[in-house]
Amino acid sequence: MQIKFKGLDRLYQETKEELDHVVNDVYKSGSVVNSKYCRLVEEQLKSLTGRKHAKMVASGTAGLMVSLLALGLKGKSIAVSNYSYIASANQAALISDNVELIDVDKNGIMQIPNQINHDGIMPVSLYGNTPDYDTLIDRTPITKIICDCAQSIGAKYKGKHDGAWGDVAVFSFSGNKPIPCAGTQGAIVWDDDRLTKRINAVANNGKGGRYEDPTNFGINAEPFEIQSAQIYVNMKKLESWQKKRTEIAEYYMKEFKNLPLKFVQPIKDCTPNYHKFVMLTEQRNKLFDYLIENEIEAAKYYTDNFNKFFGIDGQKLMPGTEHMIRTNLNLPNHAWLTDAEVETIVNKIKKFYA
Repeated sequence: MQIKFKGLDRLYQETKEELDHVVNDVYKSGSVVNSKYCRLVEEQLKSLTGRKHAKMVASGTAGLMVSLLALGLKGKSIAVSNYSYIASANQAALISDNVELIDVDKNGIMQIPNQINHDGIMPVSLYGNTPDYDTLIDRTPITKIICDCAQSIGAKYKGKHDGAWGDVAVFSFSGNKPIPCAGTQGAIVWDDDRLTKRINAVANNGKGGRYEDPTNFGINAEPFEIQSAQIYVNMKKLESWQKKRTEIAEYYMKEFKNLPLKFVQPIKDCTPNYHKFVMLTEQRNKLFDYLIENEIEAAKYYTDNFNKFFGIDGQKLMPGTEHMIRTNLNLPNHAWLTDAEVETIVNKIKKFYA
């Protein structure tokens, strides 16, 4: 039987009773968009991050676009990571011709330039590892910071949950995220009261209300109640699911310590959420094929080089990006793996290197 990479079928079995209850509650209420459960999740996120404001949106991608427009970055200079899911770079490029792609370090985290002269910057907490926020903020006194926390809910930097930094932070809750739902949903969190009206308008096609004239450029980012109801239930499992992923990740590293493998590591002040367990190996493709043949669903993440696709800095060397693209291999690391499945994965990889 195949060992699955995500295990969402087992998630449902764990939370079935409460999930069924809240989904039925949504249908009975007749309010299927932007209502009770959206508000409940917003309160959960404010409590988690310590932020003053939170808004559910249709997806993490929509949250990035809403944030960019609300912060007035249309047509402005924006720095983005060259190695991540392409949604971050796409949103910047859709509203500006002045986008700079920044290379990443050996762990896939955006390198922070000594001088940042951009109007906006979008650091990504890749694989559930935060960047060095103190350094980033010190070097960007007048730059708008949009923190892409799509993969990092539950991770911490200096003891505070990711999402607590930047002008805004954006979360994602699609099926492959630490807190998943069936479909897509996202959220924006922030502190500045002056942003509230703009974020709400941009997420509503630029309109402050149904019968009001547009005041901003905007998109339809309206969130759905079914997804928010699922997120509301799953948020209660954030700590226990992260604890299980951490235990599995630490066991992998202990068992593989004598193999010719490297692992993506957090910075000193980061407590990762181990959303992904990422190994780095020059034998990546051979090991990937071997695992698939042995019914272990591994994955290669982010194998596209943005600077070639966007035609931005086409001649600029991106050694960190090239290294991550060439060597990254993700093992199953979800909260519903059994001990026997983890042992199977470990033993198969040891056999590969024997």
